[in-house]
Amino acid sequence: MATAKKTMSDTLAAQTTAKQSTAKLTELNPDNTLAADDGQAPLGYRFLPAPLRKLLTNLWLLGVGMVVSLALLVGLLAIDAQQSAAQALYVKYASSMLMESQRIAKDAREAVLGNPRVFSTLEESQKTFDRVLRVLDKGLSAEGIKPSPDSTRSTLKPVQDLWKTMRHNVGLIVQQQRPLSAMHDHVQVVNELSPLVLAQSDEVVEALANSDPSPKRLNLAGLQRTLSQRITKDVNVFAMGGASAAVAATQFGKDVKQFKDINKRLHRRAGPGLSAKLDQVDNTFAEMEANISGILDKVAEFFVAQRAATLITQESGTMLKRVQDLVSVYSGLNPAMGYTKVAPVVLGFVAVTFMVLFVFALVSEARERARASAEQHKQSQDAILQLLDEMGNLADGDLTIEPTVGEHITGAIADSINFAVKEMRNIVGHINTTALSVARESDETREATTQLSVASKRQAQEIAVASEDLQQMTRSMEEMSLEAKQSAVVAHGSVDVAKRGADAVRNTIARLDEMRGQIQETSKRIKRLGESSQQIGEIVGLIDDIAEQTNILSLNAAIQAAMAGEAGRGFAVVADEVQRLAERSAEATKQITDLVKTIQADTNEVVASMEEATLGVVEGVKVADDAGQSLSEIESVSSQLSELIESMAETAHDQSKKASAVTSAMNLIRETTDNTSAGTQDAADSLGQLSDLVRELQASVAGFKLPA
Repeated sequence: MATAKKTMSDTLAAQTTAKQSTAKLTELNPDNTLAADDGQAPLGYRFLPAPLRKLLTNLWLLGVGMVVSLALLVGLLAIDAQQSAAQALYVKYASSMLMESQRIAKDAREAVLGNPRVFSTLEESQKTFDRVLRVLDKGLSAEGIKPSPDSTRSTLKPVQDLWKTMRHNVGLIVQQQRPLSAMHDHVQVVNELSPLVLAQSDEVVEALANSDPSPKRLNLAGLQRTLSQRITKDVNVFAMGGASAAVAATQFGKDVKQFKDINKRLHRRAGPGLSAKLDQVDNTFAEMEANISGILDKVAEFFVAQRAATLITQESGTMLKRVQDLVSVYSGLNPAMGYTKVAPVVLGFVAVTFMVLFVFALVSEARERARASAEQHKQSQDAILQLLDEMGNLADGDLTIEPTVGEHITGAIADSINFAVKEMRNIVGHINTTALSVARESDETREATTQLSVASKRQAQEIAVASEDLQQMTRSMEEMSLEAKQSAVVAHGSVDVAKRGADAVRNTIARLDEMRGQIQETSKRIKRLGESSQQIGEIVGLIDDIAEQTNILSLNAAIQAAMAGEAGRGFAVVADEVQRLAERSAEATKQITDLVKTIQADTNEVVASMEEATLGVVEGVKVADDAGQSLSEIESVSSQLSELIESMAETAHDQSKKASAVTSAMNLIRETTDNTSAGTQDAADSLGQLSDLVRELQASVAGFKLPA
């Protein structure tokens, strides 16, 4: 502890000496700071006049000039940016009207079609357009937007005027939201009921063809079917709007009346089955008629909204052109004054000039300081070289050296090295102590070796006793050997019986293999049956296609017959096609019959195969019975083996007693062995410690030179 305190105090003294040396060096080399004298100024400024040289070497003045010029530059750029931001806001708000004008036109068209989600979007677009025009006209203080300049008013005014007209039309559409939505729902219900009416009309045509196939009534039924589809088409044409909407509304109004009239005429002389189907058509069409009436009730509101949507669509193009002109006017605004373009360039040049001078002055000062630092570094390097010379012998293990502690910064290092050398000398004392420890461990090792020798003698005596017991055990083992021979004879009998059992099992396995083959064959036939069923499915699909085509052709025939009247020329062609389709259906039916026969034959074969498999199972049971008898014989032989094994167990009991005596003797041997092992382990540990201490001793002593 005292040595450490001395070292710390010496280090502080050395640091104080180094600071004093640095101060003296600074006094001798004052050029490390900028000065205004000719002999001390940087070389780059010595040719300049004294006042200018003093100005250029004044870092404070150069820094103030640079900061002021940069502040003015930033201020002018901020003003210009503020004006550009105002212009960008004008363009942003005006550009938003481009999208809103086209969105309003699109939403107006969809609103007329009754789309309920569009009305909220249409109202939102109307409010957005109003807000944008209000901001451009009167400004918005919250965002720093001023009213539009006078130079833009001539372009803004046409947009405001056109928006008043468009806004009125948008209001008309929004007012008709409930009627338009209701009409949209009615049209949707009509479209949902149309397939049902068509299907029921087809059933009427089919029932009429079976009960009363007169051409006139069939024509009426076909015309009724056509009217149901034409009504649906005209309702959708009306809902889409346009020039044909009025014509479509008139047409489906007439078709509804005609449909009802035909249904009444078909009710005359109709049987119970046909009358029931006509009632179904009447009930379904009554629901459709109620929705069609709802559509007709909203015709006036629909045409008002359609007219407004048409005007909005027409005016949206003009609005788009005017808004584009307004955006161009706002984009062309240039509120910046002339000085905001020239002044930043001038101030930027001034700021850069001050910055260059400031940097040059800093670099010059840094160079002067670097020269002074190099001189101080040279002195330190000389002191380090001296210290290295004094420490040269330490690398060779010479502990007699003692470096000189001087006033330079290396003095503290030299003092630390002296302290380290002293500590290394102390290590030698520890080495001597280690040598004494080695001597003591060697003595202990000798004592352990002596004890191990005594234990080994005792172990030899115990092993002799164990040998006598092992001889008696050997004689008992001879007697067991004789009995084992008898057991072997009986075992041969067991082998024969087991062989017969194995033969029976093999027979059983053979029969089971035959059954497996039969089952596999059955599986193949069932697969063929599945393939035939698949072909039947394909043919049935073809029949379905033919039936569908036949239905369509019969419908076309009915329509042409209704249109042609008595002539019915087209009906002959259609009837011809129906006949050919019927022939194809007959052919497909014949194929189905053949496949069904094939499937039946395969099924019979599967049944026969399963019967054969059943017989095989019966034979397998018989074979299993034979195996059971063989196993019974094996059981008898096993009983004899059990008696012999009991005799062997008694002999083994005698051996167990003798083995107990052997075990006791072996326990004593184990204790002796444990003692021997423990002594050996202690000896090994002592020798290991001895080896470690010797290596430590060698590593500590080798290569060092101690004082005499």
